[in-house]
Amino acid sequence: MSGTDEISIDEVRKLDLRAVKVTHCEKVEKSRSLLRILVDVDGVEKQIVSSISEYYEPSDLVGKTIVIVNNLKKAKFMGLESQGMLLAVEKDDLLSLLTTDREVPSGLKVS
Repeated sequence: MSGTDEISIDEVRKLDLRAVKVTHCEKVEKSRSLLRILVDVDGVEKQIVSSISEYYEPSDLVGKTIVIVNNLKKAKFMGLESQGMLLAVEKDDLLSLLTTDREVPSGLKVS
């Protein structure tokens, strides 16, 4: 594990990772990189603000099932509250969101 600290299974269990359906997405006004993304977490709507607009158009995300960190502390970006974090892989000019390989009910816990 080059340069990465090992963590215990108990630390991994603290993460609430969920597969969620994107219900709405729009560019944040006056921002060059932020998207405001609404997701369904088992019937509860959450807002996530993420700087991925150079990689995705809002219409690309609506209806997609993605993986999020559901229990991340809330943060504000340009006055908008973000209630989670998208998971993605990134290298240089490539970014790809983590998704499921088949349709699953929104809000399922990742294990």
